[in-house]
This record gives sequence, structure tokens and C-alpha cells, in this order.
Amino acid sequence: MDGAEREVGTLLEQIQGARSNAEQSELFRHVQEIVQHRDPSGPERRVLRSVLPLLGQLAQLQNAALVASILQLLVQEATAAANATSVEAVDAAAALLGGLYEVCHTVLLLSYSSEKNVVLALQLALSSLHASFQVVLKAERRENHVDIEARNCWNATIRCLEATADVTANPPQKGDNNRSAMVWLRAWKLLETGVMLFSSAQDASVYRDPMRSNVQPNACSLDRLSGGKHTILVKTQLEQFGVFLLQRMCGIVASAADTKATLARRELSVAVNSLSLLAAVRPQHMQHILPRLVALSNTVVTPGTEDAVMQKTLTANLVKLLSHPAAQTFADEVTDVLIAVGASQRAFAAITAQSITERVENANAHAKRRRVNLSGSSAAPISREKVTHDGIVNMQAVEVANLVLESFASDMPTPPPPNLQLELVPSALKTRMSALLAKLATPSSALAIEKSAKRMRDPRIRRDPRLKAQSKEQPALVPIFDDTLVEEVGDWISKNAATIAEPLVSVSEDNVVQVHLKSETSAWHHEMAVDALVRILENEYGVKIRGDEALREGVVCRLASSPWLLCTDQNNKPVVNTSDESHKMPFVYQKILDFVLGDHSVRSTLATNLFCQEYIRATASNLSTTKTNGSVPDSADYRIYRTSLNYFFDTLQKKMDLSSSADKKLFGSLVAQLPRIPVEILRIVTSLFADKTGIVLGITLLRDLTKERKACQTPCLLLLLRYTCHEDEHYRNSAIRCVANQLYGVSTLKNDIEEFAIKLVNSLREPVKVDESTAEEALKREHTWFKNQVKQISLAEKDASQELRAYADEIQGETNLSKSLDNEPEILRRLELYLALCAKKPSLLTHLVATYAYASEAVRQVIFRAIEKLIKHLKQRGSVNVVAQLHGYEPNALGLVCHIIQILSIRGRPNESSSATDELVQQILELYHSHEQIPDSISVLIPVLPSIRGDVLFPLLPQLLSLPHARLSVAITRLLEAMPPQVVAPIDLLVALHHVDLKIEPSMQKKVISAINFCVEHRHAFPSDVLLHVCRVLVQEEKISKLSLRTLILSVTAYPTLQNDMASLLNILIDRRVWEMEDALWKGFVKCSALIQPASFPLLLHKLPVPQLALLLNEETEMRVLLREFAFTAGPGDQPMDLSSEINALLEDPKDEIKLENAAEVVMKVENTDTDPVKEEQPSDEKAASS
Repeated sequence: MDGAEREVGTLLEQIQGARSNAEQSELFRHVQEIVQHRDPSGPERRVLRSVLPLLGQLAQLQNAALVASILQLLVQEATAAANATSVEAVDAAAALLGGLYEVCHTVLLLSYSSEKNVVLALQLALSSLHASFQVVLKAERRENHVDIEARNCWNATIRCLEATADVTANPPQKGDNNRSAMVWLRAWKLLETGVMLFSSAQDASVYRDPMRSNVQPNACSLDRLSGGKHTILVKTQLEQFGVFLLQRMCGIVASAADTKATLARRELSVAVNSLSLLAAVRPQHMQHILPRLVALSNTVVTPGTEDAVMQKTLTANLVKLLSHPAAQTFADEVTDVLIAVGASQRAFAAITAQSITERVENANAHAKRRRVNLSGSSAAPISREKVTHDGIVNMQAVEVANLVLESFASDMPTPPPPNLQLELVPSALKTRMSALLAKLATPSSALAIEKSAKRMRDPRIRRDPRLKAQSKEQPALVPIFDDTLVEEVGDWISKNAATIAEPLVSVSEDNVVQVHLKSETSAWHHEMAVDALVRILENEYGVKIRGDEALREGVVCRLASSPWLLCTDQNNKPVVNTSDESHKMPFVYQKILDFVLGDHSVRSTLATNLFCQEYIRATASNLSTTKTNGSVPDSADYRIYRTSLNYFFDTLQKKMDLSSSADKKLFGSLVAQLPRIPVEILRIVTSLFADKTGIVLGITLLRDLTKERKACQTPCLLLLLRYTCHEDEHYRNSAIRCVANQLYGVSTLKNDIEEFAIKLVNSLREPVKVDESTAEEALKREHTWFKNQVKQISLAEKDASQELRAYADEIQGETNLSKSLDNEPEILRRLELYLALCAKKPSLLTHLVATYAYASEAVRQVIFRAIEKLIKHLKQRGSVNVVAQLHGYEPNALGLVCHIIQILSIRGRPNESSSATDELVQQILELYHSHEQIPDSISVLIPVLPSIRGDVLFPLLPQLLSLPHARLSVAITRLLEAMPPQVVAPIDLLVALHHVDLKIEPSMQKKVISAINFCVEHRHAFPSDVLLHVCRVLVQEEKISKLSLRTLILSVTAYPTLQNDMASLLNILIDRRVWEMEDALWKGFVKCSALIQPASFPLLLHKLPVPQLALLLNEETEMRVLLREFAFTAGPGDQPMDLSSEINALLEDPKDEIKLENAAEVVMKVENTDTDPVKEEQPSDEKAASS
């Protein structure tokens, strides 16, 4: 098995180095054959699992056929493993599915992926989604399971779905590219399946009318997670992710409705049908989907953007959804849309069919309705269930009449009229009631009449023939009661008319109308006023049908804000402004707000009108007080406004569901419409952060108030900035994204945000000192801030702003920058906001580099790791801009600067243009030259050394050689192992090392020798032929380097086969009279001659002059015997060589000195000051060879 894994790994590495796509595909076919037919591990599929990371790398190549083959191989093996039942097969399936989704994710992210491959990746991800869920579920249910493979598989699946959501975020592009219409449609289908999977079915098979026949909603859902503890498939998290995907889909339709995104008719129709399907089979998502469809329907019927085809599609889907019980909340809005397009009859039929299901047990629920016994004569009260106006549509006709009659009963205590007798007999009363009931129409039909009348007055009808034709088709009125029910209900009313007790108006026997009233008193006036307000409030449904809702709310708020009502309590007693009563809310306000809180989603506009009316009343009161007394009133005049706000929003926060997008939108709109923001609102907004589900709402409110309310701009910004350094990462990330992406671009906020971020980063240098001047500085800042605002706000607003700022400073005091910097989370808490701002403004990077220089080692390590993601992001906008921010760095920040340049120098793609690299190299060279005074500043060039030309690099070699050994080794290795085409060849580098001036500093010769040794030992860059070429260049130079002979010795030591070639080089040195050069060269010649023996013997005996031979034999005494033996047998026919008498004398008697007449004329250059570098640096094996 190890052999198969190694073979597959080798083939995959060869694929990366293959030059053509055809060659890559051929090599991968060999990989497929080994994986599918020669894997000895069986169902464990170890061979394929071992190379999954390499397959992910291959998917990044620009080879469409290869990527398609990889996807097909993974899906085949994953499907086979998922169908098996063994424990090993489950682990293998999880690993292979994880690899499949990783490759699909890579294909979706790459901009050069082909359209065919992107469609294939989406199709395979769609077909494997249920399998991935089931495999991970099997892995979790095993005993003593190790969930590493399963967790990796599920994480890859989630990442792929998130990337798919990003694909659908933008409209499809024209042409055959990887963002075409086909890709968009396939991605949408994957999201639709994901939403179904990540939600509970909730008996989805009951309402199947809107569904497509090829959809099985209960095939796979979160209902399978019932029972047991799950660590990977956490039901609540998956439900939240499903809602996230659904909101992304709804957001696309909302953009089309707002005309922000342009979708073609086909894509938009698919989106509408898909969302309608999800609403039908997943009723819990109705609240997210139906408002989007209603908004889109209003858009497609608007002149200028109308679309008849889309109008028909939306009408059909809305009619189907209207028959669903879950759509009752939005029945009015949907009915309005359908009536506007002339589909009122279909709307009423859908409303009537809301309770009709396909299951018998659901139909039995209707039998539980209470039915009135019309045959009985008893008028005893009957117990009733609670009925809402939304349920009136499904009521029986008898119950409707009963509800209407009961609504006439009043709770107000009134004295009964004496001797009350009804004038009308039951038969006459029945006749009147029958005539009245026969004329009643449904609420939907009444609304249709009103809408029709409005269209008749619309001036667009005269210009548009289609609208004029539609206006002639008046919707048919559908009566509530048929003939049979009119008879029954009329009979029932006439029999029970005597039960109407204590009427305010009665008719006497002589046909005189009598009105029964209480005596007029102040308490009675107050009671009647409150009762009138209550009756106006309760008459909500009828007013809504008539369209007088705005009038009703305005009347209620104007009456409720009357000073006469505000000055009395619920016991009809005057309110005394004592310290205990000053913070109590008026009784009438509490009544109205309680009514609103009973159904806040529908009645919220009433609360907004009430707050605006109260603010107007308080402001008018202040102005009148100022005009009368000439003094400025204090903020206590707004106490009723503030108390009411606090009561309403505090209660609303407790009642609403923070996970519901509708509730969050409602809460935000209510705050946005307030005429004034007191500190109580900021306290409530801050309390939202106590629960993680309220983070998004809290941040959104603070963001909107910061951008839209100048009076509370700075306090809200300070509150939001406090959460950018929160201890909890979830709080911190959400706040940072908001500040960096949405507020930092506002010019008036930029300086404050930067100052706060710099303050956090500066705290990393040294602990924050808390002294007595803190309070004074805060007071000074407060005074400066108010001085700038005093020209724009009134004196009353100044007090409110001061209170808001004080609260913001109090909350920001919880930042606590005095903690010790001994752990990574604490350091990241203060660093992440600044990193996010650097991504928006690269010039801030300079301050971060300066902070690194003065930080502790723990802080430096965190900055070193955290900055990598930032630099990669900035690199996309241009590496040159990043290098420009590094100028002026401190010596202690050299490590961080080198790390940044290292990240910038990594090529993002193999085919990246060289012009960008050349520009980067030039910028880094300028950075080095401007910081040459910093020790080891040459280190900044190490990442880009392979890209520096030789004429620039070689003059910098002395500085490079002065680096520590570890950094020098990295630098030389980068030069020697650079990918072709190489700017500086290894041969040129080694020759240039010999040209370094050794007199620059005393230790330079030792550093150069160490570098030459390192190069020669690198056999990959310097094989024998390359070294021979270097040596030949060295001995042929006009001025031979002092270390050239030493390099010859190292070369023949590393490659003994070069002895004969070195003899030819020594011949060149004899011709150039090496003994007249530097002493180090002559000594190197002697050592090299001894090292390559006997290849050097013919050269020494025939070409070296006798005096120099004598000197050589004196230094290498052992060579005399070896030369003599060579001379005796090296002649023709193994005879002695024909040598001169002087040479024979040297070889015969080693103890006698050679005396020649011309010996005195020999001039030798001896440098006593230089040591022999060969002896000092020669390796041990080299010394052994010379001896």
C-alpha cells in the first residue's frame, strides 16, 4: 500500500510540472487507474484519501479537462463509499465528500474556471448534499467515534454553500463565462435544496398544491436530528444557517423589486417559483418570503417597469400561497395586490380554501368549532373561544353575527332605564335583520369596491388603455349569508334580542326615543373621555377596511395628549408633581401603549404618532414658558416623553423575538422615527448586547443613529467603538465590520475612529496608567466637543447631548486597557480594529510598524501572525503602496518589515507579470538605501534576491555577507534555488564572491570563504561540470582572485573525477607564471598539485621550471618519492622518462640543495602578512588528501 501511495504522489507532482494540458490529463488517467483498481485498502480508500490535498492544488491549474476529471473521480468514489455500511466506509465517505466539496469550493472561487466546470461543480455539490448530511449523521451516531473526518467534511460543505450564495448575489453575465445564466440557475437550485435541508419539514406534505412534482420536501431535513447529542450537526446552528441562505435568496428578489439589480425574466421567474415552493413546504419561512413577493408584485405593475409575464407568474404564486394557513398574517397585503391586478375572485376563493387540507385528521379539527343551537329557545350564555380579526375570515356566519351582537355590550356602568319595553315585536325585528344581513358583503369584497373607486379616479387610466380596460371589470360582491343562513340568523337574533341589556338609547311605546345619560361631573367627563379613546382604539378592524387608519391614529393621539387628561390619573384625581410621581407615565398613555404592545407588528404606527404628538406638546409648553417667564426651561419638561419611550421600548424588547428579521426591522424603524433620542433609548440599545441574538440589531441601531442623527452622533459612535474591542470575539467582529465598512468612509467620523483605534494600538506598547488627570481630561474633551456643537443646537438640546455623552463615556470606560498583555485574545482585542482600518487606509500601517518596535515579545508574535491576512489583502491593490508605508521604520521593527516583504514577494499566480515584480524590487531597493544605517537592514532584500539583477546585487554582497549565518544561508539558498528563468545564475554568483574586496574589514575573507563553501556544498546548483566552468573562468581572469586556487581545491575534493581537468587548469597557471603572483595563489597551486596527483606529475616534470619545482618539493616533501617512481615508469614502453639532469638530481637526492647559477635571478613575491587560507579553512578530508 505504501508503494501505491508513493506512486500516486509522484504522478501528481509530475502533473504540476507537466508543460501541456494533454500531458497532465494523461498522467491523471494513470492516477485514476491506480486509485480505482490497485488500492489494497479496500473500502477505506487510503490511497485516494492520502492525496486529497494534492488534488485540491491541481484543481487550481488552468486545465479544464483535468479539473473535470478530478471532480468525476471524487464523486464516483464518494458515492460508492457512502452507499456502503461498514465503519471504514463511513470514514472514507466523509473524507472523500470533504475533498469533493473543497474542490468545488476552489472551482467556484477561481476567476479563470470554465463555465462547464463551474456548472459541473454545482451539480455535483447539489447531488451530494443529502449524502454529506447523512454520512456525517452516521458518523455522529457511532459509539466512540472520532469526528475529525466528519467535521472536516461538514465544514467544507458549509463553505461551498456560502460560496454558492456569493455566486447568486450578482446578476448573471452575458456570454459563456463562469458567471453565466446557467451557472446562476444551478447555484440557485443548490441554495433552494440547502434551505429545505436546513429546516424542519413541519408536515410539509399537507399543502402540496404549489409544489413541483419532482420535489420531495420530507426526503431529508433537520427532523432526522431528533434525539441524541450532536456536536457537528447542531440543530439550532443549522436552522440559523438555513435562514441565512433564505435571506440571501430573498435579498436578491428584494433588489429586483427595488430595481437595484437587473435579473432576466427567466432567472426572476425561477427565483419567484422557488421562493413560493419554499414558503409552501416550509411554512415557518413564510414571514421572510411573502413580503418580498408582494413588493416585487407592486414593482412589476408600476408603469415603466411593468412586465405582463412576471405579473401572471406572481399572481399565480400569490393565489396559491394565500390558501395556506401560514399566510393569514399577510392576507390583507396579498389581497390588496390581487385585487389591484383584477384577481379578487381568485383571492376570495383562496382565502376560503385556507383550511382545506389533504389529510382527514386536519379536517377533523374544523368539527371542534362551536355551533349555535338555533332550535333552542334558551338565551343562556355560551362559552366562546378567543377570536381575532384574522380569524373572522374562517368563521361560520352564525358566529360572525354573534360576535357583532356581543360587541354592542359595553363595560361602562350605566343605570338601567325604568320599565324598558321594546317596541318592535320579534317578527318585525326579524324582517329588519334579514334585510340587513342580505346586504352584508365580505371584507375582501368591500375593500375591492374601495380599490376600484380609487382606480376610477386615477389619472393614469386615461393614458393607459390596459388600465382603462381593467377598471371596467368591477369585482363581484360575494355576500356573507345565503338565503338559508339569512333565515336562520334572523330567527336567532329575533329570539335573543331581549338579552341586550342596559342600552343607552331606547324607544318607548309612543315611539319616543329616550337617551339615558349619567349626571355630568368632572370624574364622569374623564371617564367618558377615556372610554371614548378605548372605543376608538377597539374599532381597529372596521377603520382599517374603510382606509381611515391615519385619521383614527391622529385623533387618538391628539385627544390623549390633552393637558386635561395628562393632569389626572386613573382614579380621576389630579396628578401632583412630587418627587415620587414625577417619573410616572400618564394613565391614558399607558392604556394606548398597552394596546399597541398587544399587537405591535400591526399597531406600531400608533405609538410613533403618540410619541411625536407628546414631543410637540412638550416643545410647545417649553416655548410658552420661555415666552411668559423669560427663563430657559429645564429638561424635566420632557419627562413624560422620556418615561413613555422607556416604558414602551423596554416592554417591546422583552416581547419581540430578536431572531426574527421582521421584529428587528420594526424595532429599528420605530427608533428611527423618534423626534428626539434621549439617554433611555441608548440604555435600551446597550441592553440588546446582553444577548448574542441582539448584537446585529444593536449595532444596526447605533450605526443608523450615528449616520442620521447629528445630535447623538458622537455618543453613539463611542458606544459602537466600545464593542470593537469587546472581550467576546463575536461581538468584536460584528462591530468592527460595521465601523470599518460602513462608518469609516464618512468624513466626519473618520478622525474619531482613527483616534480610538490608535489609542488601542498604543496601549500595546506599555500598560495604560490610570491617574487622577483622567477625569479632568474627559471633562476637557467634553467641553471641547460641546463648544463645537453649541452653534447648531438649542440650550435644551445641549442638556440632552451632555447626558448622552456622559452615558457614552461611562460605557466606554468598560474598555479596560489596563489588563496585562500576557495572552493572545487580549492583544487581538486591541489590534483587530486597527487592522481593519489599515485595509481601508494603507497609510495607517506605518503606525503599526512603529508600535511593533516598542512592543513586548508576546505582542510582537501576535502582530507577526495577525498582519499576514492584512498584507495579502493590500497586496491585491498593489504591493508598491504597501512598501511605501514601511519607510521610516525603527531598527527593532526590522523583523516585521522583512515578514511583510516576504508576503508581498510571493507570487499569487505562476503567470504573474514581471513588470509588477520589477516595480516591487525597485521599491524595496529604495527602502533599503534609505535605511542603510540600520544594522542588518540588507535583510529586507532577502525575499526578492532572486529578482535583483546582477549589476545591482553584486555590489551589495559585502553587506549580505555581514548578516548572521542563519540569514546568510537563507539568502544564498534563495539565489541558488530560484525558479527559472534565473536573473542571477549560480555561476555568476560564485564568481562574484571571488571579486569581493577582502580588505573592507578584517573578517571579510573568512565570511567570503564561508559563503564559497556553502555554494560548493550545494550540489544541486553546482554539479561537477558547473564547478569546472567556474574554475576555468577564475584561472582565465585578468587578475586572478586570491581565493581562486582554494576553490579549485574544494572542487576537486567534492568531485574527484575532475583531477585530469584540474591538471589542464594548472597548466594555464604555469603559463601565466603563478609563482610571480600572490603568495596565497602559489601555495594554493602547490596544494592543488599534491591533491590531484598523479594527474599533475607530467605537468610538474615537463612544464614547471626547476627552481619552482624545487620550492614545491621543499613544501611537499612526500611528493619527491612519488615523482621519482612516476618518472621511472612513465616513459615509452614503461621506461624512465627523459628528464634533465637538474630534475633528476632533485628527484635522486632530496637532501642536497640545488645550486644553479641563475637561481639568484629568480624573483618571488612573498606576502608575509597573509596567512594561508587553504590551511586555515581546508576541510579535514582535504588535509588528508594533501598529506
